[in-house]
Amino acid sequence: MGLFLHTVLFPGGDESACQGAIEQAAGDPAMGIQLAQCRWHIFNKGPAVLIEGFCTGYDSLAKALSLNLPCPVMVLYIYDDDFWGYYLWEHGVELDQFATMPNYFEYGSPPDRPGNAQIVTQCFGQPHEIDRYLLPWSEDRMDDTAYDTDNYVVGDCWQMADLMNVLGFDYNMLDPPKELPDILKMPPLPPGITREMIIQSSSGHDPASNSEPLPNAITSLAYAIQRAEEFDTEINQLIRDMCCQSAIPLLTAAIQANPDQAAPYILRAFCWNKLEGLTSGISRKPDIDRDLTKALEFEPDNVMVLRARCPVTATTNRYKRHIDDLTRLIELDPKHQDQYQIDRAYRYHWIGDHDSARADLQDLLQRKVKKTIDLTYLLAEYRM
Repeated sequence: MGLFLHTVLFPGGDESACQGAIEQAAGDPAMGIQLAQCRWHIFNKGPAVLIEGFCTGYDSLAKALSLNLPCPVMVLYIYDDDFWGYYLWEHGVELDQFATMPNYFEYGSPPDRPGNAQIVTQCFGQPHEIDRYLLPWSEDRMDDTAYDTDNYVVGDCWQMADLMNVLGFDYNMLDPPKELPDILKMPPLPPGITREMIIQSSSGHDPASNSEPLPNAITSLAYAIQRAEEFDTEINQLIRDMCCQSAIPLLTAAIQANPDQAAPYILRAFCWNKLEGLTSGISRKPDIDRDLTKALEFEPDNVMVLRARCPVTATTNRYKRHIDDLTRLIELDPKHQDQYQIDRAYRYHWIGDHDSARADLQDLLQRKVKKTIDLTYLLAEYRM
């Protein structure tokens, strides 16, 4: 399951009144709001709240809040890491709604239409252009930014944060950077002991477990150290010491100086992954995905990078690319064909290509591979 996130903006709202409206909405168990997990910040444009945990009925929430407030209410959401959207209400009347992936659930849900930029700008009282944010995603626009000043591209759910910023609500103020855990500040360790071993141990992961995933370019410290040997001593030492936050700006400079080399992209993706969820409220997975994709332009047959890229963006519009990556991995790394083929069967299943999923499963059965939990589940799904 991916990310489900809900942020409510109250342009021109009164702090106490808005908090009271959220408390009243939380009184309805169907809303699923946990007041203790709500994070507030008062911006110049008005209050905003990040509702953590699972919350239901985005339109119902917007309507309920707007009935109790004199200001507009915008409920922004990210749905399962797949797309973002919003509902804009005022005085119990829906003014606008928008979703970047129309027809996601079924035809017409969400509706296939752009958001109303004029209404949004009137409610938020700001002159900036926002029209390009409010267009449903299309393949010909994927991986382009709506505006040059954006941090996130079309196809990236965190494009929502770019829109919020333009509207005067900085998402990072709702979910500020977190202090680095001690494990990433530790002094050098004894010979033979790596920080990766300690991180795995502290997270309850057993390195000797038979279910351990295959190592890849963003999880393997040994591979990162190997690629770091292509650089000067400073980057090399920072990677060895797992000083990922310090290494990122140096790797960015290395990319700018030599944009046609794979190693700096690979190492920056490794560092982003180690810091994921630790230093910022915004996910770095889109950055990881872009760096890995760039690395594959220069090293298209790099098994470690292909392994890493496949699961990074587990969203519906990326499953077809996952299938291509897994097909290539089967060709390049036949030793692990069974695992790749099970993963590919899942992707076929998720996009509704059931004939291809069954073909993979039939091949696995004929080879009499070990029935893992994942394989057993798929076989049951297809009654095989």
